[in-house]
Amino acid sequence: MDKSSHPKNEIERLRRRLDEVDHRILALLNRRMEIAKQIGERKRREAQLIFDPIREEAVIADLIQRNPGSLSEQGIRAIFQEIFSSSRAQQGLLRIGCCCGAAGLLVAQQRFGTSDGYRRIRSAKEGGRLLQSGTIDVLILPKKKLLDLSSFERRTDNARLLSVCGEIDPPRTLADHPMVRSGFYMVQREAEPPQPQEDSKGRKAVFLVGGCSQGAIDQWRDRFGTPWKETDARLETEGAPGKGLFVRLWEAFDPPPLEILWKGCREICGDSAWIVRLGAYPLSVVE
Repeated sequence: MDKSSHPKNEIERLRRRLDEVDHRILALLNRRMEIAKQIGERKRREAQLIFDPIREEAVIADLIQRNPGSLSEQGIRAIFQEIFSSSRAQQGLLRIGCCCGAAGLLVAQQRFGTSDGYRRIRSAKEGGRLLQSGTIDVLILPKKKLLDLSSFERRTDNARLLSVCGEIDPPRTLADHPMVRSGFYMVQREAEPPQPQEDSKGRKAVFLVGGCSQGAIDQWRDRFGTPWKETDARLETEGAPGKGLFVRLWEAFDPPPLEILWKGCREICGDSAWIVRLGAYPLSVVE
C-alpha cells in the first residue's frame, strides 16, 4: 500500500491545506483591521458614532446573498458579528450597557461579540442617564422597559436625545423569561438614527402613540393595516381622569411616512393625540 494514500497521511495533507487557508484568512483579517482603524480616525474627526447597525446589517445581508457554499446564514452572522466587534475595537471601545441582569448581558454578548466593553445597568432610567452623558454608547434593554426611559415622554418635535436603532431576539434558553421573551431593543444617543434604504427588503419602525382610546386603536388598524404590534402600554399621567387614554409602544413593518401617520392620528384619535417615531431599522435576515 502506498504510504501517501494511507488515511492518516491523507488527513495530514488536508490539514496542511486548511493551514494554508487559515493563514490567508488571518492576513485578510489583519488587513481589514487596518482599514477599520482608518475609518475610525475619520469618524473621530467627524464626531460620528462607532456603532453603525444599519451598515452592519447591510453587510451581513449582502454576504448571505452572495454565499456560494455550505456555510449557513446563522454561521455567517456569528462569524461576522465577531469580526465587526474586533473592527470596532480598532476604532475605540464600544461601551454597551445591559439591563435585566445576566439575561441582558448574555443577549448583548451574543449580538455584539467579545471585543466590546459591557456594563450591567440596574434600570432603564439609569441606562438613559448614562447614554445622555456619554458614559455608554449603546443601551440594551427589554422591550417592556423602553417606556421607563425618562426621555421617551410626550415629545412630538423629533428632538429626542435617544433613538431605537435595532432589536435582539432572546435565545431559546430565555424563551420563558417573562420580562425578556418579547426581545430587546438597542438604543443609541442621537436625535435620529440612519434610516434604512427605501428599497430595503423590510423595515421595522418603533412608535410612541398617546391620547388614543382602544376604540380609536381599532380604527387605526383598519386604516393602516394589521402589521402594527403593541409591545407595551401605560396609562397617561397627563390625561384627564377616567378617560382611559394610554401611551402605547408600537412596532410597525414598512409603515407609511410619518406625515401620513400624523394626519391619521389626528383624524382618528382627535387633536390631543400624538405620535412619535422612536427609530427605524432593517429587519434581521435570520429568523
